[in-house]
Amino acid sequence: MLGASKTVEHHTVFKSGENGYHTYRIPSVIKAKNNALIAFAEARRDNKGDPGRGHIDLVYKLSHDGGRTWSSLHILEKAKEGGSASNPTAVMDNKSGRIIIIYPLWEPGISSKRSRPGTSDNRVMIRFSDDNGTSWSDAKDITDQARATEWGYTCLGPGHGIQTSTGRLIIPAYANAPGLPEDDPSKRAAFALYSDDGGKSWKRGQQIEVNTNENQIVELSDGRLMIDARQSIPDYPARWTAFSNDGGETWSKPEQGQVCAQICAGILSYPLKGKSSDNLLLWSGIKGPNRTNLILRLSYDQALTFPIEMLIGPGPAGYSDLTLLKNGDVGMLWENGKEDYREKILFTRIPRKVILNMLRVSSLNRDVH
Repeated sequence: MLGASKTVEHHTVFKSGENGYHTYRIPSVIKAKNNALIAFAEARRDNKGDPGRGHIDLVYKLSHDGGRTWSSLHILEKAKEGGSASNPTAVMDNKSGRIIIIYPLWEPGISSKRSRPGTSDNRVMIRFSDDNGTSWSDAKDITDQARATEWGYTCLGPGHGIQTSTGRLIIPAYANAPGLPEDDPSKRAAFALYSDDGGKSWKRGQQIEVNTNENQIVELSDGRLMIDARQSIPDYPARWTAFSNDGGETWSKPEQGQVCAQICAGILSYPLKGKSSDNLLLWSGIKGPNRTNLILRLSYDQALTFPIEMLIGPGPAGYSDLTLLKNGDVGMLWENGKEDYREKILFTRIPRKVILNMLRVSSLNRDVH
């Protein structure tokens, strides 16, 4: 494993205890058409707990200098008292520049384990921004599009969605149908929520056939999609991947993915020369033990292997998300702390030269200049 590069920059975005919130968690970051960065997070007012254990709002900050400084805190969704807004997952329509964010709302005291089919315990909401994240539309309820009647809930991502080479918008999601046997893959499983009309309407793809939850989706050089999903089975060492030839409508038989603790990991297609066939894949997650030691892994063979990894942050670390910056640098928004990974959320700039160096040390005979 490569050691952390001295040229990597770390900047604090959200810090627990600030602005009246106990803890900030669940990072999501996206670059707007004007190159502004928008960092989203859950603002947990009462404690560190997940939905159902206290009041949670969705908040965001803006950066106009590549993540080095950030705006004051803005509230995107103020939940009903005692309720929760969670799992921010954003995507941009590259043609229009419209930014779309989709997220679940939970009634007070309701968690994923308690949410009941056919109720408003869990709803799926959408908002739009046509001014690079400066302002946002009112929330619209798309639960009927995102959640099947037999499901107890639908969650999104968290992290970012993608727009494919065909123009389709993809939002990673997962859902469960309660009351099924534990070994039934539809008990809880990842899927794609997709739109072919710029986000006006959404359809649900097939759930992958293995028990999974939080996930990210990436487009490979040949147009296939790959889903990289958190494993649901306790103590199972590897994540799960599956592939789609039809834009996320159906998925192949799942395969074992990256060895990683149970977290939400980031994945990003990284261009080398402007041709998709030259794209690398970057994956961010934790090396362990447990939720410690954030790493960046690189694949030069379209996810067949991830042989190169670099330590980004030693010590406590949790969820992460990735975005491509305008100059070829990579931005990473991730959970970090000295004693606990929930102390703050950092934005890390990883220079393009660091990515290229990761590739060079693989001893490949290819021109990457």
